[in-house]
Amino acid sequence: MTPSAKDQLVRDLLVLENSITSPKDDREICYTFHIAISKLLSNDGFTTILNPSPDTSNFDFMCTKQNSRERICISLQNTNKNVIEERVHERVSFAFNYPYDRLILFGPKGFTAECYRFVNVTNPLKVELLTLDDLKSWTSRIEVESDQACLEYEDIIKIVSKTFIEKIANDTNFLLKLEWRELEKIIAEIFEGLAFDVKLTAPSKDGGKDLILEINKKGDTKRYLVEVKHWKSKKQVGQKYVKEFVNVICNEKSDSGLLLSTYGFTSNAFEGLTELERKSVRFGDEEKIVSLCKTYLKVKSGIWTPLDDLQEIFLEQTR
Repeated sequence: MTPSAKDQLVRDLLVLENSITSPKDDREICYTFHIAISKLLSNDGFTTILNPSPDTSNFDFMCTKQNSRERICISLQNTNKNVIEERVHERVSFAFNYPYDRLILFGPKGFTAECYRFVNVTNPLKVELLTLDDLKSWTSRIEVESDQACLEYEDIIKIVSKTFIEKIANDTNFLLKLEWRELEKIIAEIFEGLAFDVKLTAPSKDGGKDLILEINKKGDTKRYLVEVKHWKSKKQVGQKYVKEFVNVICNEKSDSGLLLSTYGFTSNAFEGLTELERKSVRFGDEEKIVSLCKTYLKVKSGIWTPLDDLQEIFLEQTR
């Protein structure tokens, strides 16, 4: 996608947001959503058809790709409250029986937690529950064709990350909606906001660490590594992953490391660690992630200034 096309998509999302917050009629939301989702899917090679006919599967849009049998159906759930599980059940049943390969449900006001739990077990049909924040995140991840314009899109990623940080601080269930790479970017934004120099490693071949943090303290540079485990299966991190991260810290001779696991650690995760290893690596769960989000918001609001010893922030509420 070209930079100008991505700029227009960002503007389309602002128009959609306005139509959701101050709707004139249902048709306005449907029309503005169709414009945005069509551009997002066209970037992946799909053509979107509004109110498909003779399609009788009761969906608002259908998407197909040239020289491909993959079919996507999209349903706009225009309601003033969270979409409930029964409605998702109904849409999934229609999509599965038609059949479609992928179902996208857009809920401007969001979905209940039960909806997210349900869609995790709907294989072989792929189901995506999208909110306005999800569309913004999707947009921020789109690569542009000009390297020269990349920097301005870092700002978009920052805006999205800040929005997500606020949501996590207010509702831990929002973590269920995030993909692992999104959470890594959020943690990167948090530490950058707390005055660390941050490098986000590549999605693959990261060497066992997602973030590299550095802070200069009285002429002495301290280096910390952070690894984030955020599995949609809600699996806890076990002994194997703990030991692997400890080895990364030792091999790279970092001052300390932090392993974050959204859903915590198994009961035997820390068995076999020496006293020295326990001092060099700290472990945090959902509570630590929320704490980081709240600290970041305090700093950004100007009501609190980070302590001189940032290591205290790095290590607090860890084990």
